[in-house]
Amino acid sequence: MKTTCSKMVSVVLAVLAALAVAASAAAVDQPKPKGQQVHLFEATVLVPGRGGDDAEEYNYRLLAKVLGSVEAARSVMYESELGTFSAFLTNNQARRLSKVTGVLKVTRQEDPTPLPETDGHL
Repeated sequence: MKTTCSKMVSVVLAVLAALAVAASAAAVDQPKPKGQQVHLFEATVLVPGRGGDDAEEYNYRLLAKVLGSVEAARSVMYESELGTFSAFLTNNQARRLSKVTGVLKVTRQEDPTPLPETDGHL
């Protein structure tokens, strides 16, 4: 009887381990298809009518409609404020975002370049 119980526990642990691996693999951002460059886009959006809606969370939810999750939206968001946000997207993602209800306009911005390091003097 003990052998049967220990075998069942082993099977259950193996199944749980397989599920954990599958879940972590699904959580990892999928690589972009070859040839799809990422650029900075700015989206102008409708301001939510409900006073209690946080602008940043609202922007994440709009972008999540294209990317599939709020977590994915957070990972590509560059700036977010009331009525606008910018994010690093492929051209295809930006085109799909422009069709989301609540998004007024999506325009490509000049990609930001890192500031040169200085010794504290301008």
